[in-house]
Amino acid sequence: MKTSINALMFAALLSLAGCASVKVDQVDSAHLAAYKKYAWVKPDVKTSQLPSLSGSITEENIRTAVKTEFARKGIIEDDQNPDLLLMYHIYTSEKTENVPNAPVYPYYGFGFGPRAYYFHGQLIPIAYSGYYNPWNTGYHQEHYTDGTLIIDVIDAKNNELLWRGSMENPVNDAAGLSKQFSKEAREILGKYPDAK
Repeated sequence: MKTSINALMFAALLSLAGCASVKVDQVDSAHLAAYKKYAWVKPDVKTSQLPSLSGSITEENIRTAVKTEFARKGIIEDDQNPDLLLMYHIYTSEKTENVPNAPVYPYYGFGFGPRAYYFHGQLIPIAYSGYYNPWNTGYHQEHYTDGTLIIDVIDAKNNELLWRGSMENPVNDAAGLSKQFSKEAREILGKYPDAK
């Protein structure tokens, strides 16, 4: 029974993570399809307040993900004669969310049953005693750091912003941030049109 409850909670968290979607703002797709070469530039301000988001490993993984996704679309990196300039930003903010307490089957006792559940990648302990009623579990607040990865694509000749893609997700798992943003970069660039 404990296994089935854990499986249900895990499935619920996966569905929450899957709710994040890529947002895109762009010029006409046909116009974008003419660009075939890009180079990286750095933004003039640092946007992330978390050291773990601005490290060289995170940057390298994001750039590799973008390079792979662009190559699939027929767009290559060329630092000498680019058509496009690329830069990415990571913004973070502190957020609070009301979360229902984990439902379990009713029982009587002290310290029995599920002792924790996962939320936004963190293991949260449950403190309770006596009769536990799953139909009156109530809510509690979860505090987490929200991160938004933004990738900008700029015309190299006139500095016009041509395309912007972004994705927002919690960033509390410091150990997995590099992989998380690499995956998000691929998903964001997946929305970019193919070159002619």
